[in-house]
Amino acid sequence: MIFSCHNNKVLVYILYTLLIVCMGFASFVEKIHGSDFVGKNIYGSWWFITLWAVLTIVSLLFLIQKKIYKRVAVLLLHVSFMVILIGAFVTHLTSESGTVHLRKDVNVSAFTTDNGVEREFPFSMRLADFKILYYPGTDAVMDYRCEIDVEIEDKFEKVSVSMNKIGKVSGYRFYQSSYDSDGEGTHLLVAYDPYGIAITYFGYLSLLVSLLWVMFSKQTRIRELYRKATVPMMLLMLSFAQNVNASVETRDLASSYGLVNKEIADEFGKIAVLYNGRICPLNTAASEFVTKLSGKSSWNGYSANEIFVGWMIYYTQWEKQKLIKVKSGEVQKLIGIDDKWASVLDFYTQNHKYKLSGKANDTSLPASLRKSIRETDEKLQVVTMFYNSEMLHIFPLNVDGKLTWFTPGSPELPTKVDEAEFQFINHAMDEFTKCVLVNDVAKAKHIIAKIKLYQKEKAGEILPSPTKLNSEIFYNTLQHSNWIVYLYLTLSIILCFTSLVKRSKPIKYIHVAIIILALVWLTTLLALRWWISGHVPMSNGAETMLFMAWITLVITLVASKKISELIAFGPVVSGFCMLVSTIALNSPQITNLMPVLQSPLLSIHVAMVMISYSLFAMVTLIAVYGLILYKKNNVVELERMTALSTLILYPAVSFLAIGIFIGAVWANVSWGSYWSWDPKETWALITLMIYAVPLHKSFMPSSPIKHHLFILISFLTVLMTYFGVNYFLSGMHSYA
Repeated sequence: MIFSCHNNKVLVYILYTLLIVCMGFASFVEKIHGSDFVGKNIYGSWWFITLWAVLTIVSLLFLIQKKIYKRVAVLLLHVSFMVILIGAFVTHLTSESGTVHLRKDVNVSAFTTDNGVEREFPFSMRLADFKILYYPGTDAVMDYRCEIDVEIEDKFEKVSVSMNKIGKVSGYRFYQSSYDSDGEGTHLLVAYDPYGIAITYFGYLSLLVSLLWVMFSKQTRIRELYRKATVPMMLLMLSFAQNVNASVETRDLASSYGLVNKEIADEFGKIAVLYNGRICPLNTAASEFVTKLSGKSSWNGYSANEIFVGWMIYYTQWEKQKLIKVKSGEVQKLIGIDDKWASVLDFYTQNHKYKLSGKANDTSLPASLRKSIRETDEKLQVVTMFYNSEMLHIFPLNVDGKLTWFTPGSPELPTKVDEAEFQFINHAMDEFTKCVLVNDVAKAKHIIAKIKLYQKEKAGEILPSPTKLNSEIFYNTLQHSNWIVYLYLTLSIILCFTSLVKRSKPIKYIHVAIIILALVWLTTLLALRWWISGHVPMSNGAETMLFMAWITLVITLVASKKISELIAFGPVVSGFCMLVSTIALNSPQITNLMPVLQSPLLSIHVAMVMISYSLFAMVTLIAVYGLILYKKNNVVELERMTALSTLILYPAVSFLAIGIFIGAVWANVSWGSYWSWDPKETWALITLMIYAVPLHKSFMPSSPIKHHLFILISFLTVLMTYFGVNYFLSGMHSYA
């Protein structure tokens, strides 16, 4: 029969694979030709839509032939995905989107579609008011808000639109996009989707219900997998040895360094400063200054505070010190150094000409070299910012009703400032410098105290409390303690291998103790970052990796009582997450959130996705262990690991699915479209589709070794989604 169960199965497999390949290919085509091109020629093309439609129909036939209707939870799960696809198709057919430009007191009754066609509204509207809201005491934008007067059939109503707050009128939805430079106008995104959103949201809701139902249903194989996975396993003896060699950098007290009293430097680091769009302790600016140059927050035994204050005063000495890290060997040759460490003076000729001038844009040089030159040039730009006092906005002053922060001796200081105040802002740092030069600790502290008092009088409640400033200094110390991460990862790997060799109570106790200590450290780090920043720390790559490390340990502790292997694998996964956050992402600055990211849906979306990635990482380690068992011909244990792997895949795939549709809802609230085929979205969907395969016995070979090989290869999609998209592709998720 043409539509036999076997033929439908083969057709589903072919269509499913073809769609995955097409989506992956399209994401790279987008990098070359742009989103409009792939939107028109691939994602929005008739053949791509036909592929999805045929896959849906054939899958439905296959489900009926397999009598899935007898398992209601499983049937509802698959039907939910079909409903979501139907909603997307309806949106494609019936929706319209575009932009509208509003000016104050100017009536508008039409908008321009994405295709450049003008469409009439069934109403008229005009901008009544537009405001830009800033984070208190800074120039960082917190929100954009506009009030709109709408006239519908001689009736008037007020509509408010802001970031993450949709304005709705007669089925049309309005989203804040941009604004005119004079503040008298705004540009709004317009979306009209009368049917598709309702259908799709119903699909999301039924998907959530079905996922929860499947997890606890007796009609699925989860219970059978649980019984197989929790059978006590055979372990061998412990062989554990640890030898940690710590090297402590000695402090060279050579006068050529331009040393300052550490007590003075640390006290200076407690002064509040407007830095990177927010008010923080000067220690934060100092730490990021030194980290940007040397890769660490300290150098040769000197703290960031000592280097920062020392460089302020003894700049000629510090320009000679080789604390700028230059990774590229080719760049090292260009500036004439023999290793990776350079001084500021190394970048200039005897005639004070910058050696890298113009080379970053020299197309005759290889692209990789130009990139390395730009990375090195950024370090010199940081030094220039330092010399221009851009890290010393420490004097707040109310100017025309707005709190503005000035640098010492700023030429922008208003002339109407009181004379005594004018003299203090211009000369306080001069007096401080004199105290440092003669090592007058008491007087230096007195000047610092006067600066703090001035800040409190001028900034008032906007100024963070001393407790919060000191907490951030403590946080800066914690986040730059890289040795903790290295030690934890090393111990986790050692204990992983030893615990897989043989079960031992001492090993278990050591493992649990290390997990608890790491969990306390991560919890402290995340809690402090949350408190300091004022938002949930899941808005960038480093923060999400820290959360992934934290949630992995939580899952490990909770589940290890029933699944003992997680004690071995969980800490290794969390350790590598911490390593990536610490080294590869280099602990990025704490910043105020972009307006569009100020949504509770963001935190839920990121949390769900990162939990799924943690579980995928665990099954990847289980897959590695499964391959080892296969080599040892340990069939019983191999089958148990296969059951454990499949068991963990159920919540992993569920969390990823939930994370994706919550992200879609957030996107619809923020940008007016719940799915835009952004590369990160596309690869998240690819990851979901690939990891869903092992959960379908009909499509997955029964061989345990093939299962583990499939899982091992599948993890490449997680790496591509999280890292690869950011490095090789582009899109709206570049902040993550």
